[in-house]
Amino acid sequence: MQIKFNGKYNKKLFYNAVRLANEPGRNARLLHIFVAMVFAVILVDTITKIIKTGDFAGQVIEIALLLLMGLVLYQAYIPPYLGAQKMWTSELAQRIMSGHISKQGITYNFPKGDKVYTWSDFNRLRKTSNLVTLINLGGMLLIFPRHFFKSDADWARFINLIDTSVITTKNT
Repeated sequence: MQIKFNGKYNKKLFYNAVRLANEPGRNARLLHIFVAMVFAVILVDTITKIIKTGDFAGQVIEIALLLLMGLVLYQAYIPPYLGAQKMWTSELAQRIMSGHISKQGITYNFPKGDKVYTWSDFNRLRKTSNLVTLINLGGMLLIFPRHFFKSDADWARFINLIDTSVITTKNT
């Protein structure tokens, strides 16, 4: 059984895929939501106190805490965007990604030769209803949007194959 794929990336799809691939696990997302809520409460409280009293120096501890929480939130969400920005090139926008998927793995067809990835090469899988990202042990990101496949049946077979073939490391 071989499932053929073929298509191009656009910038929006590529950025979404990088964001999906780097999305923190459930526990980390919950922690980030909690940090963001605490950040918002402390920010409003600190600004209110500074406006009322005019005492900027009296709020140094709160400001330091805000900076620390801001750094945590920054680290969680900005680097994937910056990484996508560095990786997106006009060559990538023009490249046609094609190949096939089988029980052995994924084969890309390139003008200079094929590139084969076996299922054991992958340790991270993220998916939505229309997008799948796989990351191999070396950090290579593979992106499979729904439109790369000719039919819903091919897409469903692909999803079933990755669900049964890719062994992911624990989500944190």
